[in-house]
Amino acid sequence: MSDGLHRRLATLEDTKAFAVQLAKAIDAEIDSTSTAITVAFTGTLGTGKTQAIRFMAEAWGIPTEEVTSPTYVLLQRYSARRPVYHFDYYRLSNIDEVWDLGIDELFEQPNIVLIEWAERFPESLPEDYLQVTLEPASNGQRSLKLESNGTHSEKVSRRVEK
Repeated sequence: MSDGLHRRLATLEDTKAFAVQLAKAIDAEIDSTSTAITVAFTGTLGTGKTQAIRFMAEAWGIPTEEVTSPTYVLLQRYSARRPVYHFDYYRLSNIDEVWDLGIDELFEQPNIVLIEWAERFPESLPEDYLQVTLEPASNGQRSLKLESNGTHSEKVSRRVEK
């Protein structure tokens, strides 16, 4: 995994700017791959994982009111340039529940796969993925870390870092 990008997110606008930048970087990479582009969101409760995904979805033209945390339904699907699958591992208790959702099949198709609480089942992640870690920092700010693992995620990460 690359050492990646580190940022402080002082405001909600900072989170939105990052999320939009990431969504645009994914769009720029989308045409060069016939497999999924996966983003694993990690971090403690309340650090903005779902909010970042809402901002990304908005950048892809998905109405924000359609984007809800899939904590109870486990999976949401949104229509954009490519299908967007939004998973939440928070309530899952074992890896078999992840596989029962069919996530491995989505990695083989040209989709965008966004996973909240991905750290719960890292063995479910594909070989090539981005990891976005959000953690509390001082003065109500958040700490952001973007890491890449694989060819396509590295290209996306480089676009975000510019």
